[in-house]
Amino acid sequence: MSGAAPDSGSARDPGALVRRDTVLIVAVRIDAPPPEPFAAGPLVRRWQRADGNDVYSTATRRAEYTSQRLAPLLWDATVRWHADERLDPGAAPHGFELTAVELIRLNDSVLGMFRRMGARPEANGVALLHGRLPALPPARMPTALRQCADVDAHHAGGAYRDWAARRLPPGCRLSATEREAVYCAFITARDDLPRLNQGAGHASWSTADQWLWQMYHASDFPPGDEAPDELASLRFRLRNNVRGVLGLRGLVLVGTEPDPGREAPNNYYNGTTYHLTSLYADALALARLHQVVLTAFGTEVARIAEGEPKRREVGQLERDLLVFRRGYWSADFGRQDTVDAVTRTWQRGAGLPETLQSLKDDLGEFSRQVQAAETEMTNAILGLLAAIGLPFGVGLAIWQGLSSSSLTSLGWSLGGIGVVIVLLLVGFPGLRRLLLELWRDRRRS
Repeated sequence: MSGAAPDSGSARDPGALVRRDTVLIVAVRIDAPPPEPFAAGPLVRRWQRADGNDVYSTATRRAEYTSQRLAPLLWDATVRWHADERLDPGAAPHGFELTAVELIRLNDSVLGMFRRMGARPEANGVALLHGRLPALPPARMPTALRQCADVDAHHAGGAYRDWAARRLPPGCRLSATEREAVYCAFITARDDLPRLNQGAGHASWSTADQWLWQMYHASDFPPGDEAPDELASLRFRLRNNVRGVLGLRGLVLVGTEPDPGREAPNNYYNGTTYHLTSLYADALALARLHQVVLTAFGTEVARIAEGEPKRREVGQLERDLLVFRRGYWSADFGRQDTVDAVTRTWQRGAGLPETLQSLKDDLGEFSRQVQAAETEMTNAILGLLAAIGLPFGVGLAIWQGLSSSSLTSLGWSLGGIGVVIVLLLVGFPGLRRLLLELWRDRRRS
């Protein structure tokens, strides 16, 4: 922060803030490629760097800057679409100023997994709603962010959710289980950031930390005694004059120096906005796609657990989970450690590594159960072969030793063999259990 004390009146000045840039990320179901005005590929942003070069966030540029492995997962024309200047933003009940919408769908490989499961998950992709928080006094920004991210059908009479749902194209709908968007937000001020809490109990808090805490929690309640430790755990390290926090709710950045405006040459904050609305938003979108896939796997594992696991479906699920782990889960942003930190931190906050490990353990247990069932079947077959084969062998040997090995004597021998087998089954309950177990295993497989 600069040395001058911030004017407390600026907290009530709607023009005190320069940037209120926000991206809302929600889980959606995409049943078909969207029609116009949506176009294939990611939203293209422009950033004029201090060296005079213009950088555009095309699919090719993003892949070159990060990793080619991400191209078919996040930026390919078959999995991503966008609409910007031709988009009808519609009147938002919370005042969110929508500027663009992007859709990212899981690729054909994962959709094929869903079809093999016979599942129709509530979500198979994410939507990114780009825009700005309403031009309200700074002190009302946390509440405004909470309202904009709220897609719970039971809040505000469903008005917030309905607005978000209407921004999606035909063939795309909000997931029925979605309650709150994950958000990226970036706040700067034309002068010093105004303080949000003037009470003596928060005098030790820097203004930037006040903004980070309350914008991350999207709450106008002042922080409690435990807040400093939690804020320290959420720190997202960036260079120069930008501070950030990152967690399950999303990513919040604030500028700690005055913002000369978007049109000012060599404005450092323009680069932050560029990265927030492209790579940082992509990193959170990738983490949310991980969550969508793991939720579908969890539902399928729960379905299998309701009955006897079958070797074929357990084996297929194990292979599909391996493909996901080597594809979406292991994909990273190359040498961009800061961007990778966004994905990994959100994964940890959502408990996704534990979910993945639990799925692996459950499938391993299913495999052991299937193996045990196959061993029991093998034992049953061997037992029955011994119970049936031994009388047959002895009976046929006796028949062959008769002086007259006629068909009549063969019939009598087979009849005797049958009587012996029946007596064995009646006299030894274990043989009956083997026969029943063999029958059940045959039906189960």
